[in-house]
Amino acid sequence: MPEARSIDPIADPAWTALLEASGSASVFHHPSWLRLLRDQYGYSLRACCIGADEGIAAAIPIARIESRLTGRRLVSLPFSDVCPPLLAAGAGEPEARALGQALAEERRRTGLDLTVHGVLPNPPDAFVQQRFYSHLLPLAEDPSEVENRYSKSQIKRGIKKARREGLRAERRIDPAALDAFYALHLRTRRKLGVPTQPKRFIRHFAELFEQGLGFVELVLDGARPIAAAVFLTYKGTVTYKYGASDERRLGKRPNNLLFAEAIRWACEAGFQTLDFGRTDVDNEGLRAFKRSWGASEVGLSYTYFGDRAPSSEPRLRDRVISTTIKRSPPLLGRLVGETLYGHFG
Repeated sequence: MPEARSIDPIADPAWTALLEASGSASVFHHPSWLRLLRDQYGYSLRACCIGADEGIAAAIPIARIESRLTGRRLVSLPFSDVCPPLLAAGAGEPEARALGQALAEERRRTGLDLTVHGVLPNPPDAFVQQRFYSHLLPLAEDPSEVENRYSKSQIKRGIKKARREGLRAERRIDPAALDAFYALHLRTRRKLGVPTQPKRFIRHFAELFEQGLGFVELVLDGARPIAAAVFLTYKGTVTYKYGASDERRLGKRPNNLLFAEAIRWACEAGFQTLDFGRTDVDNEGLRAFKRSWGASEVGLSYTYFGDRAPSSEPRLRDRVISTTIKRSPPLLGRLVGETLYGHFG
């Protein structure tokens, strides 16, 4: 079996070289994203690699989570929708298999369960489960080619209505735009019954934006932001990461305008794909909305190294937290997120 070793994916130039050469690299593999997770939540990060000193053939980043609340475990990668193994040019299934064996050995050595947000070929001592869907929209140089694939009833009419209502969209990368997004994010997360990420985490996205790794798309009704989304950009793909809106103004269809303008910009900027992010298998309404833009729906599976496959049923702890947040002021969801969010990676 090829040699397995560990490197620092934030500081080691070999990791950056692999990113540049790998066709499967995403923004979630980027050192700046890894640095954000490390600095915000205190995770210990490293990359498990297959290959000798002359180059890495296959690798994956791993975060170690030490939590008295949710347990000690390894994750590749917290708060990252998908994080498949990276393969160098010319590498294939043998190298991917070797990486899977190295991960299984890491699990045995540490005694910690290991979750990979991706799939490895026939991983030993592991379970593969489809828990989500991914929706990918092919882009084109001419935005009208993409727009012609929109659903006329659900999408095109919504875009027209938003424009008739006088809504307008702005693409921004400044901290004030992130603050506007966060204010809407608090409302949306409360409605969903989930904790809100710490505000300082969201504000750190400005550092990614400064490197050309994303932006905020805002939709304004007059001077008031009523919808916003954080998009990440890397290697030809625009990834929808977070979205938020004022539920009192959804009738004006701000989200239709938001995605329409983000897609048009992405086409004109030369991107090849818009990734709508992951969606729960049972969230048929959101899945239908994403398909209506012409996106292809693909099953998104994760790999679990452990004694048993994780249950898909919500835990009692999560149900209690969700109910409490929904019935409380938005401040509670923010306080829970500030205190506990890093435990759920």
